[in-house]
Amino acid sequence: MTGFGAFLHKELTEIRRTWRLWVVPGILVFFGLTSPIIAALTPALVQSMAASQPGVVIRIPSPRAFDAYVQFIKGLNQFVLIAVVIAGSGVISGERASGTAILALTKPLSRGAFVVAKILSQMVLLAVATALGTAVCLGMTAVVFGGGNRAGLVAAVALWLLYATLLIVVMTLCSAAFRSRGAAAGAGLGFYFLTLLLSTWGPAARYGFVGLWPAISGALVGKGVALGWPVATAVVAIGVGTVAAVRVFERQEL
Repeated sequence: MTGFGAFLHKELTEIRRTWRLWVVPGILVFFGLTSPIIAALTPALVQSMAASQPGVVIRIPSPRAFDAYVQFIKGLNQFVLIAVVIAGSGVISGERASGTAILALTKPLSRGAFVVAKILSQMVLLAVATALGTAVCLGMTAVVFGGGNRAGLVAAVALWLLYATLLIVVMTLCSAAFRSRGAAAGAGLGFYFLTLLLSTWGPAARYGFVGLWPAISGALVGKGVALGWPVATAVVAIGVGTVAAVRVFERQEL
C-alpha cells in the first residue's frame, strides 16, 4: 500500500475541483428537494387527468410524509445507482486509456494503493452526498407535510448506502478488468439488474446481500426484517470485491 495516503488526498482534491463533485451529490439533492413536492402534487395531477375523462372517478388518499420518503428511495434505487454505475465505469479504465495511470504508477505508488484509494474516495463522496440529500429530503418533507417516520427513512437510506458501496466496489473491479468504459458499464448494469432479480427469490434474499433490496422497503415501512445475513454478506462481498479488484489490476498491462 505504498503511497496510499498521498494518492487518496489527490483523489479527494480532484473530486473537489472537477465535475465529480456535482453529479451524484446534485442528483441526491435534487431528489431530496423534489420528492416531497412530487408526493404532494401527484394526487391532484391524477384527479385532474381523471376529470377530463367523463365517468372516470379515481379516489386517491391524501399524500403523507411517507409518500415523500417512498419517492426519495425510488430515486435512489433507480437514478442514483445508475449514476454510480456510469461514474464508476471509467474510474480505472479511463485513467488507463488517458495514460494517467502509468504516470501515477511510475511514482512510489503501489497498484493496491491506487485501487483502494479509488474505492475509498468514491465511498466518501457517496456517503457525504447521501447524508446531504437525506437531510434535504427530511427538511423539505417537514415543510410540506410536517414530519413523518424519520427513523424509517434513515434506516432505509443506511441499507441503501451499503448496497451502493458494494456497487462501487463492483464497478471498480469491472473498470479494472475491462479497458472499455462501455464494457465496464455493461457489466455493472448486469450486476445491478441481476441482484434486483435475485432479491425476489426467497433463499437468496434471506441469506445473501440481495436481501438488502427488500430490507430497504421493510425499513421504510417499519417492518421487522432479518438483517444479519444480508448485511454480513454485503460486508464480506465488499472486502472480497476490493481484494479481487486489486488482484485483477495487478495483472493488467498498462
